[in-house]
Amino acid sequence: MTIRERIFQIMEEKQMTQKEFAKLAKIPESTISDWKKKGNTPSAEKLIDISTALGVPVTELLGVPPVESGDCFAISENCEEAELVETDTELLLQKTLAYKLRKLARLDWIRLDESEHASKQNLHLFRYLDFLGMDKLAFVKMYLSQIQPFMITEMKSQEKFENAICVLDRFYRISVYIKVDATQNEEVIVSFHENHKNGVAKRNPIMRKNRYVYVFADSIGSCIPTKDSYTINLLITRGVSTFPVNVPAKKYDEDGFLVNETYIQNALVDVANQYLEDLYTADLDFSGVEQFSSLQRLSYTARGNDCFSNISLLVDSILVQRDAHSRQVADAVLCIYCNSLELLESDKRELLETLQERFSVNSVRVMPELLERVERNLL
Repeated sequence: MTIRERIFQIMEEKQMTQKEFAKLAKIPESTISDWKKKGNTPSAEKLIDISTALGVPVTELLGVPPVESGDCFAISENCEEAELVETDTELLLQKTLAYKLRKLARLDWIRLDESEHASKQNLHLFRYLDFLGMDKLAFVKMYLSQIQPFMITEMKSQEKFENAICVLDRFYRISVYIKVDATQNEEVIVSFHENHKNGVAKRNPIMRKNRYVYVFADSIGSCIPTKDSYTINLLITRGVSTFPVNVPAKKYDEDGFLVNETYIQNALVDVANQYLEDLYTADLDFSGVEQFSSLQRLSYTARGNDCFSNISLLVDSILVQRDAHSRQVADAVLCIYCNSLELLESDKRELLETLQERFSVNSVRVMPELLERVERNLL
């Protein structure tokens, strides 16, 4: 039974008219009629208002059994040691959104709007994908197909019409804006962009060691049911690459698991550090340079292992160094790498123009100087 069908079933059980329900849920009566006539599905942000109006928990609308409060901490024998990031209600909304985005990625009639967003923060990402010769729609669908509930936050203020979805990837800063056109049976991503304002390569606030997040497993590696102990495999897309991540987990409900977010962060950081180490030459002392840690945030394009992504990674490396000597070494590596690229002059110009547009939305004060260093050594 769908959410829409459950709503009408509960209305019938409570002998509630559409007019009464519309007033209590603060939803236009015409919208409710569309649910029935056109088969539209209520947006995730409306679920709390709907559940309040009907006097039932959100879990009943979603068709899942209520989660006991103690179950949130099944990840640890000591409840005080574990902390689930979201409340039950927030988690259910995130699951709904993530599931819908993953489902959207599988549709054949999805279309990507490549016009400039009002924020002017999407064309640089498209240019980056063009530079790499990637199909932009294929990339967006790959990204959406692997989105995890813990990554996203709904941006309700940006949902200007019925059936719009706007989410921010808080695991990074990708914004995805989706319009669902039910009249044409067509779903359209109207915006996909990343926000670099205020910088990206920086240290995050201190992470709690027992910060647990909810995930959909792409596959299960091993399982000891008697101990509720699993090893699961996740596919995480950062930049243009998808990385397999193997992490220990505990079962949370029939749909997913709880994992320590630090394990996911560390796995992705290890990939970046390996790239970084490979970029250093034998003439430079790598030991004095601070590697990335799970307390640091890298730019989205710093893990692709192509010339563009490598420059992005090296720029990030400079930005997170703590002392002048380490910054000088990191800067030397950036210059050596750019100088060593064997590209045609036209390709170098295209690379430089793409980099400049790519980092144009980054407000880090030294970014113009770093890009100038890249230009001098690239050309």
